[in-house]
Amino acid sequence: MEFSYELSELVFSPNPGLLSATRRPSIFSSWSHWDRLSSKQKSTLASLAGFNYTASNVKRTNTHLKLLKHAHGLWEWDLYSVFWSGNGYDKTYLCNVFVGDAIYLYNQQNFIAGNGHYYDPRQILNGRSFLKKRSSYKCAQVGDIVVIGTGHVEIITSLVNHLISDDGFCSIGAGRGSDNTSNGNGTVKCDSSGLFGDEFRELNNKNNTYFYL
Repeated sequence: MEFSYELSELVFSPNPGLLSATRRPSIFSSWSHWDRLSSKQKSTLASLAGFNYTASNVKRTNTHLKLLKHAHGLWEWDLYSVFWSGNGYDKTYLCNVFVGDAIYLYNQQNFIAGNGHYYDPRQILNGRSFLKKRSSYKCAQVGDIVVIGTGHVEIITSLVNHLISDDGFCSIGAGRGSDNTSNGNGTVKCDSSGLFGDEFRELNNKNNTYFYL
């Protein structure tokens, strides 16, 4: 998938190797600074400030400048902005960005496909990435990457042993929808025992595939 501003979603990553990753401008306090920004830097600040990502509705007023300066303060110096297209398979919630960033922060490996973006769940499942596939769910370990079905990916944080129901795991990820509570992004979610356990996080679920570095 090529870089596109159509239906774009702004994400931030510590990985400068992503396609069109854009560095935070070191200084921003005036319209003269604005004039020297790249188009992607302008798009990032405009998006953070609540303007259109094309910055087409930014006006040279003191109020707009104040909003843009505040946005510059929100942009952390060690993160790069990326506009990821919302079009196409599995590009809306970006669970692969969470996993890709985690791998990059762990060992500086670029978990990046040929298009300059992180491998998506289907690519991982089809063996396109450098991840190694577990031969059985019985071999799954903490730190493994689990592909749930064909469209979601998370990182296992712990294994859960149940006396009665099937064993499961806890995992962390993103792209779980708009719910920011128990199902939200960046939270750990676990399989529980009994009839109301989380079937998606049962180790022997045939829809789960396990990979490791």
